[in-house]
Parts: sequence; C-alpha cells; structure tokens
Amino acid sequence: MPTKQLTLRLISDIASRINSTADLETLLSEIMGITRDVLDTEGSSLLLYDKEQDVLVFNTTSGLKEESLSNLTVPRGKGIAGMVLETLQPEIVNDAANDPRIFKAIDQTVGYVTRNLICVPMIAQGEVQGVLEAVNSQDGREFNQTDIRILRYLSDQAAIAVKNRLLIDKLNLRANELNCLYQISNALSNIQNSEEFMDLAVKTISEVLQVDRVALKFEKIDQKGLPRSKSKGFSDQYLDEEVQTTLFADRSDWMNKGFKIITAGSPQGILLTQNGIFQHSLMLLPILKNKEWLGALAVSDKTSRTRFDEMDIKILRTLSNQVGEAYRALQVKIQSDRLKNIDRDMQVAAMIQKHSLPIIPKQYSLLEFDTYYQASREIGGDFYDMVIHGKDEVSCIIADVSGKGTPAALFMELSKTVLQQEVSKTTSTKEALTRANEMIQDKSGFLMFVTAMLVRINMTKKEIMFSSAGHNLQILYQKKHHKIQHLSGKGQPMGISNCEFSEHTMAYLPGDLLVLYTDGVTEAMNSKEELFSEERLESVVLSHINDPPEIIRQAILQKVSEFIGDAEPHDDITLFIIRLN
Repeated sequence: MPTKQLTLRLISDIASRINSTADLETLLSEIMGITRDVLDTEGSSLLLYDKEQDVLVFNTTSGLKEESLSNLTVPRGKGIAGMVLETLQPEIVNDAANDPRIFKAIDQTVGYVTRNLICVPMIAQGEVQGVLEAVNSQDGREFNQTDIRILRYLSDQAAIAVKNRLLIDKLNLRANELNCLYQISNALSNIQNSEEFMDLAVKTISEVLQVDRVALKFEKIDQKGLPRSKSKGFSDQYLDEEVQTTLFADRSDWMNKGFKIITAGSPQGILLTQNGIFQHSLMLLPILKNKEWLGALAVSDKTSRTRFDEMDIKILRTLSNQVGEAYRALQVKIQSDRLKNIDRDMQVAAMIQKHSLPIIPKQYSLLEFDTYYQASREIGGDFYDMVIHGKDEVSCIIADVSGKGTPAALFMELSKTVLQQEVSKTTSTKEALTRANEMIQDKSGFLMFVTAMLVRINMTKKEIMFSSAGHNLQILYQKKHHKIQHLSGKGQPMGISNCEFSEHTMAYLPGDLLVLYTDGVTEAMNSKEELFSEERLESVVLSHINDPPEIIRQAILQKVSEFIGDAEPHDDITLFIIRLN
C-alpha cells in the first residue's frame, strides 16, 4: 500500500487525535498507531530521550515485540536511532542486513528482523524529546524523502504533544504536593489544640497518599497535654516496644537520607508482617526540627497495592517536614515557619504555572498574535490557549477562574485541560462549552467556576464563530467602519450548573482586530477606587488601531499601569490580541 498523502483532512485528523488524548501513555500509543497507519509499516517505535543518562529509551512501540523492547536503551551515537540523536538529522536504511550502522543487538534481544527503517528526531522548542522511527514497509518498498517529510511532520506534532503532556503531568504532580500542604496549612489556622492537629494530619495523609495505615509518633514532648501518638489503620501492636525497637533499630542509618522503606520479604519485614503491622510495604520518615529528632511518620500498604515511588517519597517528605513545623508551632504558638514554607512552594508553583501557559506564535497563517498574563498573587486563575484545527482554522480561548491563589490555580489547570480537549473534538463553539461545562462540574468538586470566551476563526471563509460562558464583553474592531463591536453571548460560567450556551457567527475583513481580555484589565483600580473601565480600554485600542498586536498590548499595559499608580493589583491581567488578515 503506498504512503498516504498529507492532505489537509489527514493533518486535521492527526492533530485532533493527538490533541484529544488525555494521558501520556495513551498519547504515545496514539502517535505510534498514526505512524504505522500513515507510512504503512509493520511497526513503529518512539524512543524518549533520558537526559540524565544521555540515552534513548524504548518507551512505546506498535506492531513490534512490545514486551521485549520495553525500557531497552540505545546509547547516543549507537545504531541508527543513536546517530539521529547525535546529529539531529533524519536517516533512511533500505538494506538493514548489510548496513553496519544497524544496532543488531536490539534485533537479537527481541528476535526481530529489521529489513528497512526510517528515523527522525523529535524536537520541541529547541529541546530534544526523543526519536521516532518506522520499521519494515508492508509492501517491501524503499523509504524515500517523501516518507521523511511525512515522518518529520508526525515527529514535530508528537514532540510538542509529548513536551506539553510531560509538563502538565509535572505540574499536576507538583499541584498534588501543594494541595496537601494547602489542606493542612489552611485547616491549621483554625485549630485550637493538638488533638485536632493530629487527627487532621493523619486523615489528610491517608486520603492524599491513599494508604491503609498512617501513624504519627512523637518523642521528647515536655509540654503537658500534647499527645505523643496518633494512628489510623494500625493496631495497638504498632506501639509495642518490640515492634518499635524493630522499626527504629537502625534509625541513625536512614535518618539523614530522609526515609526508609521496609518490604514484606526483608528480615525486618517478616517480623513486622507476622505482628500484623503491614502486608506489602511500609515507609518510615523522620520528623525533624533543626536536625533534632521529634518523632516519625509511618505509612503502609497503598490501596492500589503498588510500591511507593519517588513522588510518594517526595510528597511524604514534604508532609513530614510540615507536620514537624506545625507541631512545634503549636507548642510555642509561632506560625512563621509554616508560612515561609508555603510561600516558597507558592513561588515554585508560580514558576511552573508560568511555563505551563502555551507558547502562542507571533503569526500563524494569516493571523498575527500577542498574549500577556500576570497573576495578582504568586499564582492565579486566568489563562489563555489556542487550538489549531488546520491550516486555515484556529480557536482562541481566554478564561478567568473564580477566586485566587492555590485553589484557583489548580482549578485553572483542570479547566484549561478540559477546554482544550473539548474544543479540539468539535466544530461548534457552543457544543465545546457545553461538554466542557459538564466535565468541569463532574470533576471539579471545588465549588468554583470559570468564565470563558471561545472564538473560532476560519481564515478561508473570513468568519469568526464565538460563544461565551459568562465572560465579560470582548472587543472586535471593524476597520471598514472604524468602530468597535462587542462580543458576548448567552451562557453562565462553567462549573455552576447545566446551562444553554448561544453561538454566533460574524464575518470579518482583513485588518480587523480582536482584543480578548479578562476583567483584571477593565476593573484595575487606582488608589481612589476608580476602575480603568471598558471606555478607557477601547480608547487605547482605537489610538493604536493600526499598530501590530505587540504594540497594542504594550500600550494597554502602560495605560493600566499609569492609571493604578501605586495601588496594589487586585486581579489577574490577561490579554490575547489577534490581528485578522
């Protein structure tokens, strides 16, 4: 079967299949399936780049011996894949049996015969993500430069998708940790005694880490009335002297490491399992203050029956530190250390959140773009996004989550992911918001909501389709009439309840301008508690109407800054400016 042509319809289908995939494992499998289908090969492989070890890892394969290839590595410069990693240039091998560059150890390991292959690098924003290769054409044809162009297109799509998904996964994992800290810290502010603190700590750790058993045990507590231990799931046998001696016999060996994992088959584990302390694995973490031992946190038996991984350790270490700080704070009534820890984590969250925003190109096809986002606190709830449907059609999103700080940031990431998925699945802005609203209601549980404006731009028809989820009026400047049209629509904020969204279509002419913004712009307040207002915003836009989007954005921000003066910003500011050509 010949190689498929990269038609606009196929490109759109590929982009839709990639962008609608929610998790990394499914995404990689989808990329493999697309590669095999488009190039008509027996198999395909995606090797991710492990930067620390400087090797390629067989992460996902399709049509090959998946189990045998799983997690095999290819060193830089070794074999075709290693050469592509080294040179970042595509390679074609049409006579693998007689090509000395072939890494034959892989074929020998998995019992597979490579006849021919094609391999290209996966690069996103200047960073190598891995390599993508297709193996053995179905009809025995030789690979050529057309195949290179097709595979490069697929690798570009895959690299961006993988980079974005890894970034989202990293953010979600970090958000998990921050959420743990937020739950404990937020509740501690209302706790009046240590009994409440111990109950909260044990309950939160159990729920967030999803473990059967949690125990806190403190030592050297001199102040009368402070409890020494609290547990959930552990029997009274946990505090037995023989059990405690077994648990902490080698305390000095692992205290500085920060944790210790005991498995059921180890010498210590056999004795502890016989006493009913745990069944699968147990982790101990020290609770320290200025390197002084305060006590220990013990968790055992994840409900999933899987092993404790690096992220579990990281979260538990952070939690054990937080528990120690909070427990000491109860003794001396000092909250400063707890607040400093949270502030540090919030700064890290702000950095991760900033990098999670999409990089919008200055130009795509006939459109020119410029974007801006500034949170009023360390982290915020505004966001923007763009979904590419094809060569001549894109969707632009701007949204504002209710509230501030960590809850708004977490809810923002959920809303952004859901909106991006739903917008890529349908041609209707109304239907996209309706589906997104249903999913946000189903998944959030935060009693929060998000306003949004969704604009779909068709450059062939010179037409925009838009729907609003309770968002403020947006600006469309019509050059022919030299006037501003306001974009709005029926629909309430998403996350509150089921509702009906309206859908509107308008024609545009080259030179028209879209200014999408959140109310942090128009409701920016000066020291006299006056608002910047829609009128001032429109005046700035009209005075710079023929300038590029970047200049218009700079002018808006300068006027807002001059208006508020020394007043503290009270809301996030977000702009998404699009010149329609």
